[in-house]
Amino acid sequence: MKLRLLASYVGLAVLILLVLEVPFGFLATHQELGSAQVAATRDASEIAVGSTEVLESGSRSAMRALLEDYSARTGAELAVVGPTGRLVAQIEPDHDDDLLLGEKLVRGALAGGSPSAISYDEGHPDAAVAVPIGPPHQPLGAVFLLVPVGVYTDHVQDIWTGLAGFAGVVLLLTVLVGLWLARGLSRPLGELEAVAARLGEGDLAARAPTDLQPEEMRALGEAFNRMAARLEDLVAAQSRFVADASHQLRSPLTALRLRLENLEAELDPAAGESMAAVARELQRLSRLVDGLLATSRADQLAPELRVVDVAEVIAERCDAWAALAAERQVSLAHHDDTEPGAALALLVPGDLDQILDNLVANALDASPAGSSIEVCLVAGPGREQLSVHVVDEGPGMSAAERSRAFDRFWQGPGSRGGHSGLGLAIVRQLVLRNRGEVTLDEVPSGGLDALVVLRAAGRQPPAPGRRQPPAD
Repeated sequence: MKLRLLASYVGLAVLILLVLEVPFGFLATHQELGSAQVAATRDASEIAVGSTEVLESGSRSAMRALLEDYSARTGAELAVVGPTGRLVAQIEPDHDDDLLLGEKLVRGALAGGSPSAISYDEGHPDAAVAVPIGPPHQPLGAVFLLVPVGVYTDHVQDIWTGLAGFAGVVLLLTVLVGLWLARGLSRPLGELEAVAARLGEGDLAARAPTDLQPEEMRALGEAFNRMAARLEDLVAAQSRFVADASHQLRSPLTALRLRLENLEAELDPAAGESMAAVARELQRLSRLVDGLLATSRADQLAPELRVVDVAEVIAERCDAWAALAAERQVSLAHHDDTEPGAALALLVPGDLDQILDNLVANALDASPAGSSIEVCLVAGPGREQLSVHVVDEGPGMSAAERSRAFDRFWQGPGSRGGHSGLGLAIVRQLVLRNRGEVTLDEVPSGGLDALVVLRAAGRQPPAPGRRQPPAD
């Protein structure tokens, strides 16, 4: 923004200078050349006065002496003609173009006028003028004068140089003043941008300064602070609601589970199946409450990121699920393809555990007996990323199913009972708040590849000002 403001100031100054200085420069040039023609006409008139007696006496040598004396002093080219246009004396012109111009001007002088013009010889201007000798109505002849106007052109050049210097000073002042103005306008916007970035990264206590200038910026800062305060109140209210709701729901669910367990011992075997169905639905309700709590906490702005050993977390979670995998006759293995000490990522502590738990649980539910699940850790391009693959040999998903798999409460056609449909939704929220990516890819041999891409540690600094999610 600062550069755009400065460019607008400089552009406006250049436009004003062009509008004012260019016409003035051309006007000054025209006036100087006009002054040169007037001076040449005056000199030619003086020569014409001195030539009157010489023409009447008919002495060509005297006439030539008069012309040579003036030419020696001024460097001019001169010619004197009689009343019929016959040449009486001349200081030879350098070019035929001068002769042609002189003939035209001499005819005008013999007609009683005093014509003049500017002639250019190799880019250098000369003043050409012809005046009658004697009375204009019956001239005795005419004087043609072609004199350099170097003094006047030097003056014109000085004028243009002065205008250019003035323009340079004005542009320099414009740049300095423009920088000061642009900095004054962009500084409060930069402060607002920094505060907005902190707010977006999770620091809900971030507020804009209240002393911003100009007044419009101060009003914008106050509006931003009101918005931030309202957002902080809403997030806090949501956090309190989630915490309170989770406690209030868990207590009656626990009590209901205990009552069902007590009743189960008193019921006859015929009612056992119905009681088991009730217990499964109760378990599903408990998982739904836990899933809602987890997704709500994942929706909160992320707490501070720390360096986590991804390989260590993968090994720990695979060991934790190994018993259930063996019970379901599924082989669960993990592989680390990274270099030693390179499996470090910037993560919220505990988030990767939940991500792997949900992905491995889904893979176990989808894997038939005798199949295998592999959790692989691979270094990404440039070692700036770490890729975690959870690959199963289940039925997989179609493209349409994979596009909806991360929606809350969505369950695939072959999903087993007891699930809330929140597992992948939780995974996505946790991955996003750790600034990663998660996708579901088809495996050519059958099954599904759940890919989680994480940022490797040491490449980008963690964002400051994170807020911890509320405790249960």
